[in-house]
Amino acid sequence: MKLSILSLSAVAALAVIMTPVLALPTAVVPSAVVSFDQHRVVRIQIENEQELATLSAHDDTLQLDYFTHHKIIGGHVDVRIPPQSFSKFQGLNLKYSTLIENLQSVLNEEKAQDQEYQKTFSAQLNENKRRNGGKTVHASGIEGADVYAAAPAWFSGYHTYADHQNWLATQIANNPDKASAFSAGKTYQNRDQAGIKIGSGPNNVVFHGTQHAREWISTMVVEYIIDQLLTGSDSRVAGYLTKYTFHIIPIMNPDGFVVTQTSNRMHRKNAQSNGGCLGTDTNRNWGFKWNQGGSSTNPCADDYMGPSAFSSPEATNIGNYLKNTPNVVSYIDFHSYSQLWMVPYGYTGTRPGTYAYMSGLAVKAAAALKAVHGTRFTTGDIYNTIYQASGNSADYAYSVGVKAPFAVELRDTGNYGFSLPANQIIPSGEETWAAFSAVLDNIQV
Repeated sequence: MKLSILSLSAVAALAVIMTPVLALPTAVVPSAVVSFDQHRVVRIQIENEQELATLSAHDDTLQLDYFTHHKIIGGHVDVRIPPQSFSKFQGLNLKYSTLIENLQSVLNEEKAQDQEYQKTFSAQLNENKRRNGGKTVHASGIEGADVYAAAPAWFSGYHTYADHQNWLATQIANNPDKASAFSAGKTYQNRDQAGIKIGSGPNNVVFHGTQHAREWISTMVVEYIIDQLLTGSDSRVAGYLTKYTFHIIPIMNPDGFVVTQTSNRMHRKNAQSNGGCLGTDTNRNWGFKWNQGGSSTNPCADDYMGPSAFSSPEATNIGNYLKNTPNVVSYIDFHSYSQLWMVPYGYTGTRPGTYAYMSGLAVKAAAALKAVHGTRFTTGDIYNTIYQASGNSADYAYSVGVKAPFAVELRDTGNYGFSLPANQIIPSGEETWAAFSAVLDNIQV
């Protein structure tokens, strides 16, 4: 897995490859690299109201970072606990098991694997440049573009933000008859929410990865789907490209993604400055049933909902894009981890009128996914499947008329969490492509 440490100047210089880079707001990205030495990740079993109340009452004082948010009786929740809080946590007498004894050791392993991968990937880029005499000969204007275009090399590891932008530009340049570039808008730090539009059908499908910055597998899986739509061998693709137009943004939250690569691998939010703390949880900030539960008013909390609905430009941009795009038949927000394929609502346990239709598509997606590698996904509405989450993207999409919005949690179920090994990128892509295809095959248009 990849943990690339880029200089901020390099990030700024390469932040957007299709439009000029604007000046970034200052003092929003911490400069020091955060260490997670002796931080534990534990799975807490919640068996009654008292245990739930005890856990919730200590969220802030113990500096708990929820990796999952299943704070329901009879469920479990995965939480990162800093070492200075662990003895106090033990004093709560909650039932728990340890998933990761020392998170930094996992991240160190991730970084070591990344460095080995980067040696190979960089060598391929340099060899490609050498063969071309150091000249940019590709239509994308990118040196080494032939390497970015090679799927086996690309999907063998995780990548820097700049490399993701180069990859996206290469796909567009290589497929001018199928693909074009677009941006949903500017982020807080003036990066583009850069996307690719594929196909020419009347039915629009919008999806993205990395709304939560630390969920790197979601970026790679979205890019795997792009690769399948452009160069894959699935015979159904030609029909998909005349039936649908796909609007795809691999990295919905580029500012937060850069934070995970420069200073804090576990950063979840965007990079807005909020009362001295960094970031708004954009997936609690959408302008439908905002502040109805399942989010925090604490700017330092990982699920901080922001001071008002659509206060984050990232959510605002995608929300406007959805609202202004006609006939959006499906929207998918890819996350990790937990292996879930979910539908609205998240703000309430009352199911929407078309729940049976949406849930039926989710069940078909999960069945097709399982048939590839045996991976099991649970389906259902967000509220009853995972937790209450008001101000989320799928609920908003449904509110503006999207017929089949989904919130998807990719691999795994906690063994690796957000540090999913790179050797699971391709299997994750393969099974998600099968699920995605099942949705396209069964949507009512």
